[in-house]
Amino acid sequence: MAAGGLAIEGGPPVRTAPWPSWPRWGAAERRALLEVLESGRWGRGGRAVPELEERFAALHGARYAVACCNGTVAIQLGLIAAGVRPGDEVITSPYSFVATAHAARAMGAVPVFVDVEPGTHNLDPELIEAAITERTTAILPVHIGGRPADMDRVNEIAARHGLRVVEDAAQAWLAGWRGRGVGTLGQAGAFSFQSSKNLTAGEGGMVLTDDEALYRRAWSWHDCGREPEGPPHAYAADGLNLRMTEFQAALLLCGLERLPAEQAIRRQAMDTLAAGLGELDGVRVPDPDERITAHGCHVFMVRLDESRVRADKGWVIEALRAEGIPAHPGYTTPLQRGLPVCEALCRATIWIKQEVMLAGAAQMRDVVDAFAKILAAAPGGENR
Repeated sequence: MAAGGLAIEGGPPVRTAPWPSWPRWGAAERRALLEVLESGRWGRGGRAVPELEERFAALHGARYAVACCNGTVAIQLGLIAAGVRPGDEVITSPYSFVATAHAARAMGAVPVFVDVEPGTHNLDPELIEAAITERTTAILPVHIGGRPADMDRVNEIAARHGLRVVEDAAQAWLAGWRGRGVGTLGQAGAFSFQSSKNLTAGEGGMVLTDDEALYRRAWSWHDCGREPEGPPHAYAADGLNLRMTEFQAALLLCGLERLPAEQAIRRQAMDTLAAGLGELDGVRVPDPDERITAHGCHVFMVRLDESRVRADKGWVIEALRAEGIPAHPGYTTPLQRGLPVCEALCRATIWIKQEVMLAGAAQMRDVVDAFAKILAAAPGGENR
């Protein structure tokens, strides 16, 4: 650990070395984009999108995949294909990016927010049933940060009440629950490939399902109402043009080659953070759960213990950044006010993002040391 005072107050920082940049790209991406450019097939009818769908589905253990233009659309497609209609209620998490709610609202459904668990940041299963009404048709659990929600309880409740389950897996590539890939645990799962994501093409989304009828509905809706094997100008149903381009798919295929190895690095880094930060007085790390067989590793979420640390989150993040740690405030406002656990998490949670973890387990010592340095000083500051 660096000696001296806090860097924010003029002392030497814990770290001056740079962190990995994001997104990553190289000669493979350059070649892949050039191949698409020279093929003359930049949109519908190319080879990259179908190949991406096949490979992404196989990696997660799903039968079917539909690639689309972004992650918000992927959630919406999953809900529509699962049979959610305008006016229906969809139970979901308030600790999420606004797209979770927007996807439901954009199709005329009503998001109903249920509070989350403090140790997981995920939907609290014990609160779901009280939110079910005669208008409820689906549960939309969010695997926030890449951590799978409690799918045992979510599916048990859904089955008992005749509800559909659509997973918001926008941050959970290659995550697993009891050995099964997320996105295959409900009727459908939605993924994102937006710029910050562990697998990215700037934008893009994917819907996974094992249900052939649901797949066909999602595919038709995303391609102007066409059928998967139908002629190009036959329209069997309503739909929109929500397709992914060949350029996006080409970039994602390159990223998919690196993803398993990169996720392994991030998982080792997360283990190091959990062990190191878990020993510090003043912060809390996520609750362990042996049912999680793989974490999506988009974000490591550490919570300030507000009973022990008088400094607010904003000051702690500023201090961490001065120490050379690019900490992130995460979600600072719940999607719905008045849910006490979510309110507390928005006040207290600090994110360590995937590109930091990509530096590897050994480099996480700097993160732990910076937290330790700041926490040792923070409680004494009356103005912090």
